[in-house]
This record gives sequence, structure tokens and C-alpha cells, in this order.
Amino acid sequence: MVDPPETHSLELRMAFHNAVLRFRDWTADVAEPRVKLRGRFCPISEVCQKVDTLADPLPERILSILYKESQPGADIVALKMDETYRGGARQLSGLIENRKRQRQRESPT
Repeated sequence: MVDPPETHSLELRMAFHNAVLRFRDWTADVAEPRVKLRGRFCPISEVCQKVDTLADPLPERILSILYKESQPGADIVALKMDETYRGGARQLSGLIENRKRQRQRESPT
């Protein structure tokens, strides 16, 4: 039996909320955080890929976290122009990549 689209969308939205919260608490010395989606734990970057099609507006609390975590400039403008799950997912994806690059620079080789 296939889940109704509303259930699927709600599950994706909740996973994205959790991904944003996990990102906010992510320290540079641990691997990429994971959240539960469809009965399994997956990296928060995977959640961003799944949410990239949702055009629903983001809740203010999630938006405020994304704005706080973002650097001033083009990143903020892009999010300002698309304050949906799709825009938030793109924003969070960029933040995740920046955090991973930072981790690589800081780790001894």
C-alpha cells in the first residue's frame, strides 16, 4: 500500500526540520549527522535531496535557524528569494558542504 501524498510530504518536512536542528548542533569533530526518514537513518544531505521538490513555505523557526547559520551575502539573498522547503534544502546543502570542507581543512593529513 502506498502512503498518501500528504503523509509522505509531512514525513519529509519533519525529517527536514530535524536535519536543520541536527546541523545547528553539529560539531566539526563528528561525521555528518543523520536523521530518521522512512524507517531508516540517513545523512542530512540526503534529506535535502528528497525535500528539493517541496514548494511549501518553511516555518519561521526553521527559517531563522537557516538565516543564523548562513554567511551574509549571496547565500542569504538566495534563501530570501525562496523561503520554501526547496530553497531551505538548497541552503542547507550548501551549509553542509561548507562544514565538510572546513572539517577537511582542519583535519591533520
